[in-house]
Amino acid sequence: MHKRKKGEYGVLYIAEKKRLITAAYLCIALFFILFNVIYFTKKTDAASLTRTSLKSETVFNAAAGYINYYGGNYGSAVKYFKREPSSYFQKPYLNYITALLYFKQSKYKKALKYIDTALKLLYKSNGSGKLSSANINYLILKAKIEAGGDNMKGAVTILKSILNKNPYSLKTLLFIANIYIYENNLKTAVFYLNAAKMQHPGNIDSYYLLSKIYSVLNEKNNAEKNLISLIGIDPYFKKAYFRLAALYILDGKIKKAAGIFDKYLKIDPYSKTALYQSAILEYTQKEYSKARKRFLDFIDVSADKKNNFRLKNNAYFFIGISYILEKKYKKGLSFLGMLKPGRHYIDAKLETMEIYISRYKKTNKTKYKKYIISTISKMLNDIKIKKNLKFYYFSAIALSEMKDYNLAELVIKKGLFKFKNNTALLYELGSVYHYLKADRKAAAVMKKILKINPYDASALNYLGYYLAVKNKDIKTAEKLIKKALSYDKGSPFIIDSLGFVYYREGKYDKALKLFKTALKRLGKSPTVLKHTGMDYLKLKNYKKAIEYFNKSYKMKKTTQVKKYIDELKKIH
Repeated sequence: MHKRKKGEYGVLYIAEKKRLITAAYLCIALFFILFNVIYFTKKTDAASLTRTSLKSETVFNAAAGYINYYGGNYGSAVKYFKREPSSYFQKPYLNYITALLYFKQSKYKKALKYIDTALKLLYKSNGSGKLSSANINYLILKAKIEAGGDNMKGAVTILKSILNKNPYSLKTLLFIANIYIYENNLKTAVFYLNAAKMQHPGNIDSYYLLSKIYSVLNEKNNAEKNLISLIGIDPYFKKAYFRLAALYILDGKIKKAAGIFDKYLKIDPYSKTALYQSAILEYTQKEYSKARKRFLDFIDVSADKKNNFRLKNNAYFFIGISYILEKKYKKGLSFLGMLKPGRHYIDAKLETMEIYISRYKKTNKTKYKKYIISTISKMLNDIKIKKNLKFYYFSAIALSEMKDYNLAELVIKKGLFKFKNNTALLYELGSVYHYLKADRKAAAVMKKILKINPYDASALNYLGYYLAVKNKDIKTAEKLIKKALSYDKGSPFIIDSLGFVYYREGKYDKALKLFKTALKRLGKSPTVLKHTGMDYLKLKNYKKAIEYFNKSYKMKKTTQVKKYIDELKKIH
């Protein structure tokens, strides 16, 4: 079976691999020591053996050199090897190892010196001047050194010379392909990778690299084919599944992508990444039951992993939301309550508050109001919770909806301390002042918004509508609202405001058209319904006027609308 890349061990991964590798290094080092002793003593007669006997220090230097080499201490390895007698460096292999050590330290000039010496000695020992296929590694190392020194042309020349003698060399084909990838010559890289695939159909690297190149070239079918073939060769190659799933996702084939994760999870049912990604895909397809199962499996697998805290929070959040989308609020709120401060924690609290606001509006039960106020207050005072803009903004809206304007003002001011001059928060502050009947403060806030952003349609509309309501400077009101409408064309709220300006100007037919347009876009609005009723009243169409006032009063019971209804009942 082929050798997998680092990190691609699938379900056959051995936890003790580091200890096994260390043991292997020691065995290799001992092998080289014995090899050196035998090699340098078997060719020596008794007399010369006396003169050049292998000293214990020499054996130690070789052992220490190889141990440091295989342990990754390349600088120390070079020092020990250089203590060897000069006769050792008359052999190609020690020059090759020394070149390799310098290469690993990015000392390319020194590496090149030793690899050239190694090659000269190798050609000399071969006699024929030809490089045998068994020693192709020497030339490949030289090519690596050239490439490391940014001499890509030199590296390619060496690799092509190898392929002239051995066109089936897998290492050479893969190396030259990688150089062309580095130089962004993808078509040439494809040529060499296809050659590697043809000569070595069981090698996974060529398939994987081809899938990446074809993805870049937007040849999706070819990328897909290579990844499917790769999975057929090695069902445990995790990256292939994930790349294929990503390919399907980018192509909008979410169902196919989910199927790929299902396939991988049959091989490795405890893969945290596959479980999580599969759950997300099922969630996006609204397959909530399957998504929850995957999320719960992910949570079980991640039970003892502290570094998966963020993703576990995500899992609880999506499970909770999925239940809420199915209107199973009790279960949904239960899972949202499992989140700890961190990712989605604030979102979960805001979602819970939204449900409780809805319940409060329907039942008027104070327990829901108390929960919301208590939650906001705790989060506001908890310095450990990193509060984002969303928290301040939506908390203020929630409090305004429950008519707790003083606390809403406090929340917004704390938000503005952190997010200075944020126009969204400033607008909510202006709205709060409006509800508190502090009109001057509200107008001052809107003017501040326009200093920050002169194109803010909402602030322009507010100021214009405020003047129209107060029946002051109607021309300025019209100018402001028309300016707002030019920045936010089609806004039903601004259209309604302009209609109200026309109403103030006595242009009732013009106003009615705008009110009707606003209602079509909004659906229902107690304010726009009230304005329409007022307009019909001015047009003396009492039947229509009472109809719209009744619709408005049904949505929002206000004394002003009730007064209109009572007066119309006397007339009509």
